[in-house]
Amino acid sequence: MIFLTFQRFFDIFNKASELIYMKKKTVLICQECLSRNYEIPKTDSSTRFEAKKYCKKCKKHTIHKEGK
Repeated sequence: MIFLTFQRFFDIFNKASELIYMKKKTVLICQECLSRNYEIPKTDSSTRFEAKKYCKKCKKHTIHKEGK
């Protein structure tokens, strides 16, 4: 019974640490189909990151911009 309680605590702890880790990432969004394809580390600059990357949904290279 003690092991089950510990396991439940460990699952909650992992989910909380994942939320903290995810806050340090931003998503790149395709400008043609608006799908979210790539994750990158957050940038501190005031301008949004923009790159030409391959979109799996469009099946071609398109411009991807950093999401909010």
